[in-house]
Amino acid sequence: MDISPLEIQKKEFSKSMRGYNKEEVDEFLERLTENYEKIYKENKDLKEQIEFLEGKIQSYKEIEATLKNTLVLAEKTAEEVKINAQKEREIILKQASMQADKILRRAEEKTNQINNQNEELIRQFYLYKTRFKNFLQSQLDYLDCLKLDIFSNNVSDLRVSISDAAAADDKGDEQAFTAEVSAEETLSEETPDERSNIGEISLLKEE
Repeated sequence: MDISPLEIQKKEFSKSMRGYNKEEVDEFLERLTENYEKIYKENKDLKEQIEFLEGKIQSYKEIEATLKNTLVLAEKTAEEVKINAQKEREIILKQASMQADKILRRAEEKTNQINNQNEELIRQFYLYKTRFKNFLQSQLDYLDCLKLDIFSNNVSDLRVSISDAAAADDKGDEQAFTAEVSAEETLSEETPDERSNIGEISLLKEE
C-alpha cells in the first residue's frame, strides 16, 4: 500500500517512558516527508510522461499497420492490372491476326495505352511507397531523439515542447501532401503527348 507525503507528515507514535526523543523523531519525519514528497512528485510526473509516450507509440503503430495494408493492397492492385492488361493484350493480338492490318494497328495502340497506364500505376505506387517510408522514418528518428531526464523538474515544459513539435510535423506533412496532390492533378490534366515529352526529357536527364 502506497504511503503519501501527507500520511508521513501527520503520523503520530505512541509514547512510552523510554521512547525515542520526540524532537529527533519530528525532525527526521520532516526531512523524510520533504524527500519523499519530491520523489513522489517526480514519479507521478514520469508516469504521466510514460503514458503520453506510450500513446504516441501506439498511434505510430496503428499508422504503420494502416500503411502496410495500403501498400499490400496497392501491390495486389498493380499485379491484377498487369495480369488483366496481359490478357487483354493477348485477346487483342489474336483478333488482330484474324482481321488484318487495321485491327492489328488498333491492337498495338490499345496495348501501348495499357502499358502506359500500367507504368503510370507502377510509378505512382513507388512514389507513394517512398513518401510513406520517409514519413515513418522521420517519425522514428523523432522518437529516437526524445530523452527522459528522471531528475528533471521541468517535465511539463518537455510535454509542451513535444506537443509543439508534433503539431509542426503535422502541419508540414499536410503542406507536403497538398503540394503532391496538386502536382498529380496537374499531371492528370496533361495530354498524352505532353506526358510523353516529359518522359523523354526525364530519360535524357538520367542518361
